[in-house]
Amino acid sequence: MGGTLLGGFMGGILARIPIGFALAAASVVALLLFTDVPLNIGPQRIVAGITPFPLLAIPLFILAGALMNYGGISRRLLDLAESIVGRIRGGLAQTNVVSSLFFGGLSGSAVADVSSLGRILIPAMRERNYRAAYSAVVTAVSAIITPILPPSITLILYGVVTGTSIGQLFFAGLLPALLFVAVLMLTVHLTVNRIGMEVPLRGETAQPLPDRQIAKFLPSLLGALPALMLPVIILVGIRGGFFTATEAAAMAVVYSLIVGFLVYRELNLRTLVAALKSTVQLVGLIMLVMSAAQLYSWALTSERIPQALAQGMLDITSNPILLLLLINIMLLFVGMFIEANAALIILVPILLPIALDIGVDPVHLVIIIVVNLGIGLVTPPVGLTLLLASEIAGLNILQTLRTLLPFLAAILGYLMLITYIPAISLWLPQTLF
Repeated sequence: MGGTLLGGFMGGILARIPIGFALAAASVVALLLFTDVPLNIGPQRIVAGITPFPLLAIPLFILAGALMNYGGISRRLLDLAESIVGRIRGGLAQTNVVSSLFFGGLSGSAVADVSSLGRILIPAMRERNYRAAYSAVVTAVSAIITPILPPSITLILYGVVTGTSIGQLFFAGLLPALLFVAVLMLTVHLTVNRIGMEVPLRGETAQPLPDRQIAKFLPSLLGALPALMLPVIILVGIRGGFFTATEAAAMAVVYSLIVGFLVYRELNLRTLVAALKSTVQLVGLIMLVMSAAQLYSWALTSERIPQALAQGMLDITSNPILLLLLINIMLLFVGMFIEANAALIILVPILLPIALDIGVDPVHLVIIIVVNLGIGLVTPPVGLTLLLASEIAGLNILQTLRTLLPFLAAILGYLMLITYIPAISLWLPQTLF
């Protein structure tokens, strides 16, 4: 049955069938061939997979991010990021990284990050003499920050699947996200003049940023402050026990409406409808994949395949260092082919028992999983954020691979730090909870 599940799914992917339908079809075929389970179990599992109340936080946080974006936040976040890092080497590339940090704390979706910021930053980088491939790669890689930061959709989903406190998961992502930003900024600093610019320059762009950039910091901060307060309200509210993660998502929507209509005054009926439309489209896609992945995971579990795989890994070695390395290799490979949220639902039943057996905290495990699957967002053949950024830059994804290599090396080094230094992920949640 395991071979049918895997072969059917991979066949669907190769046939370019949408991932949700490929997961569901492989599950139904395997259940029909190898079990006596009635067919009506399939729809029941699909619906049951998306009915837990905490999952309501996902569409609400996506809506809050969309309201902020259509309410004028993208431009203000870019202005703030440029006023902070715009004058250092690779200023606009550094702005790209810092903007993803700010925007990721609002959207919860890496694809939404690239779609919103990439359409602004990639053309701007091209105008300032950055290579098209470099512009696309920086934009795509920076978006990996988003799944690590609260209110990450992936963190919420892991909390629902495992019963782990979503509040702890949100705080666990903060230090790893900041470390990731530092790693990317260092990588940009080291690579921008060698592979980033059309013509190597002593400065960072062909059109140096004006001296007034420093003077712009305070006005930019004041302009972006209402939006930057949103993740603060979420984290403080959850930590203070004022509301749950789902209630925090509802508060985020109310706050976004207030900021968009009354503070920035760029939200109106037309932009509100556009925000709702984009939210419905993204949520529909995510829920389709999640529900199909729940059925796929249930089919695996019904045949005790996760337990067999977990035992197989433990039979290879019981050394925690080697097991964590094997987990990383598995996740990196899976992330190349399967969307992150679907992969998480499928793999957590396999990886969690192994992690517990070798003494890895479930909160630490999710950061390892999220970073690995985030790397999958920039590695072909799927590579959703790299694909989208390449399309915005007018490139084929293959034209970006050479430029991606130094960034990929830096991210893999960062992954090793996250994997083998648990305190990076656990210090904040253990201190605050």
